[in-house]
Amino acid sequence: QPKMSFDELPNGGALSSLLSGSPGKTHALVMFTATWCGPCKAIKPVLQQKIASEWGAAYPNVAFCYIYESSPDFDTQEYQISAFPTFKLFALPKSELGSVRGGNMQGLEQLLMQAKSTAFEGTGNTMGGGVAEDPREARLRRLAGGAGGGAAPMQVEKPDDSGLMATLMGEMGFEEEMARKGLDNGGGTLEGAIDWIMLHQDDDKNTAMDIEPSGALIMEDGKMKSDGESCTPVTEGGAKVMSYKCNECGKILSNMANLELHANKSGHSDFSESTEEVKPLTAEEKAAKVKEIKALLKAKRAEREEAEKVDHVQREKQRREMGKQMGKTREEMEKQERKKVIWAKKKEKEDAKKERERIRAELAKDKLERQSNGGKLKSQLGADGYNPSAIKYDEGKDEGEVEKISAIPKRQKSVDTRSKETIIAESIAKLGQYRAGGDGGNALKLLGLFVGNVVDKPTEDKYRGINTEGKAYKTKIKGLIGGKKILEACGWKKDTANPDRLVLGGGEDEADIDWAFLKSVKEQLAKALVEYNNDF
Repeated sequence: QPKMSFDELPNGGALSSLLSGSPGKTHALVMFTATWCGPCKAIKPVLQQKIASEWGAAYPNVAFCYIYESSPDFDTQEYQISAFPTFKLFALPKSELGSVRGGNMQGLEQLLMQAKSTAFEGTGNTMGGGVAEDPREARLRRLAGGAGGGAAPMQVEKPDDSGLMATLMGEMGFEEEMARKGLDNGGGTLEGAIDWIMLHQDDDKNTAMDIEPSGALIMEDGKMKSDGESCTPVTEGGAKVMSYKCNECGKILSNMANLELHANKSGHSDFSESTEEVKPLTAEEKAAKVKEIKALLKAKRAEREEAEKVDHVQREKQRREMGKQMGKTREEMEKQERKKVIWAKKKEKEDAKKERERIRAELAKDKLERQSNGGKLKSQLGADGYNPSAIKYDEGKDEGEVEKISAIPKRQKSVDTRSKETIIAESIAKLGQYRAGGDGGNALKLLGLFVGNVVDKPTEDKYRGINTEGKAYKTKIKGLIGGKKILEACGWKKDTANPDRLVLGGGEDEADIDWAFLKSVKEQLAKALVEYNNDF
């Protein structure tokens, strides 16, 4: 458990355990921080020194600790953390008294005042009202990443254009506002920003940093702001502060904006004030720097264009190679197709030749048979062979009258003696076997429509006639076995006046219509169509 030191909580469970209660402690001050946060890194050693020298003795009943947002089992939303660093004071167990966002040391001290009374009840309010402070402390707090008074803290974000801003501000000496305007109005590129700045460098512009009457700098939304008159910052020895120095790499930074940019880019957090002046670039030096950068950009652009040319050549080679491969494949496919066509034509010629030879042989055979039988054939040839008609002279006929006798006897039409129910059932079953293209389903649907219209509207004659030469009948019923049998079993017959039509009832046949049977057929067709669609 944290004692008189500033200890790290390894995970969310340790924080929950602390807030549930700690022996000898009535309150807990927790710093919510992040490993990537520059202001957090800057204020941490200041807090450690403050706790060791003052707060530890002044608030022995308070546990001081911190936790990183990336710690296991820790959720920042549970504690409503929206900025880093954020400090929260809890009255144990688990009663939040107040919070301070940013490195506001004075706000933290006011927040800790609530921990002196162990009889405190209720919830605290967010601290951080504007109170004047010593200019020296204000500048030190600013270096630590803090915020003055009740101003909102800096939301730490890594800018995407930090590299361009560093070049414009650090290497070329442009002010932050001018550099930002250059990027915003120059299309977000370094060359565009330089061109815009060179055209507008003599325009009136506001400075990026002001100082309030107390000497404290207020950081709000990532920018330094003030609402009072300026004063000159000085070091402890009374010397004027001219710049800031990074104690980790030794780089001299001309203003706080450059310091923040350097901290975000490098992750350094140890800075100090310096009396060394960073002289701004003269107009000639700026022009030379711009010329140098433009030459560098031109060289990079030429290098990029050369690389693009090489890539273009490679892509063109690949495209041509793929075109050749596709051409070869197409030629091979066309060659195979031509072979198939030639083979089909050759086979067709061979079949035609064989058929001609067969017919010639049949004719020669018939000729010999007629010669031996007085011009008559003794036998009948099959349907596949030569099938002539013979002339029979009948002595009983008048002189000169002849009768033509077909060599093939006429086939007598058989009569179907099955019941209507059996014919319907077998015909529906046969239609259900047509699966290609859904032909069976189409026939069942059209038959159901014919029968259903008659059943539903028995008095309308237009539903009793079916045009067998119509497109629907010819494409869906005529070529399938069973379709016409269903209609005939229901009572449809050929129209004596129009052989291309089937009619139901009418005249003497009206009494023969079995309406109950038609209704039954309608239900069977509907059921068969459902089963067909389910199995399809």
